[in-house]
Amino acid sequence: MPRCPYCRTSLYESREQMGARCPSCREPLYERPVDEERVARLGGGNLCAVHTQSAATGTCQRCGNYMCPVCRTRWRGQTFCIACVERSLASGEAAPEEERTHLRQSALGLIFGIAAWVVALLGCIVMVAGFEGGPGEANVVLVAFGVIIFLASPLLGVLGIGQSAAAIRTRGNHMILATAALILCGLNIAVVIGLFALSFWQG
Repeated sequence: MPRCPYCRTSLYESREQMGARCPSCREPLYERPVDEERVARLGGGNLCAVHTQSAATGTCQRCGNYMCPVCRTRWRGQTFCIACVERSLASGEAAPEEERTHLRQSALGLIFGIAAWVVALLGCIVMVAGFEGGPGEANVVLVAFGVIIFLASPLLGVLGIGQSAAAIRTRGNHMILATAALILCGLNIAVVIGLFALSFWQG
């Protein structure tokens, strides 16, 4: 037979009928009982900054105020008081993991954009070398290889657009980097597709 951890009253009713508190002493049934001696020992005899009648269990890792078990909140791997959690939520503060993800996506978008332009430039150099070499078979193969390299560069641009668009959607602290990456990748794709369509139309 289950009993209340505070008053040791036998609990005959189901959870749905009884609720979250003991029908006798009204203490919470599904929370660990507070050890007053341990709380006083952890708090060093200090009192909670909000509930001045309650002994503190420690201090907030952000503001340093003393907290009792009611105010103590575990959030994003740290122990904060309720006021600091509310301030962080109101300001839309990003978690460290979110910040690192946003920076990584922005940087990857820029890297893919630069790589797309480098590959496109390399393809142009190979094509020019093939054209200048004359009508030989080796030069024709060189020109074809240059065209393949040139047309492959938008694939890197697409990857860069995906990363930078994801970074812009999350709206972190690296929006300028993400926007620059998006523009760089978009220009690469537009230029390559435009040149290919122009050459196809003229041919």
